[in-house]
Amino acid sequence: MTDTAAVNDNAPLLDTDGLGIDDALNGALTGALADPRLEDVIGAAVLVATAFRLRDEDALILTLRRLTDAVDALEEAATAEFDECRAACG
Repeated sequence: MTDTAAVNDNAPLLDTDGLGIDDALNGALTGALADPRLEDVIGAAVLVATAFRLRDEDALILTLRRLTDAVDALEEAATAEFDECRAACG
């Protein structure tokens, strides 16, 4: 039995064909979504929501800690990138 609505893992990260987004913005969005730190945040957020829905307090606490760590890493990377850009610009 084949499911035509199955998930395609080889699909592009962001399908912008019907959105009217130009190529420069499309490249920026695709690049941002490919950041593994952002993937960590999204994955942790999904796990938090799942633990909450399952009413699993221990899992919720664990996944909230992971989400906090993932957001901290993302913020540190953004701050470092901003500092590099500011140093390069003078």
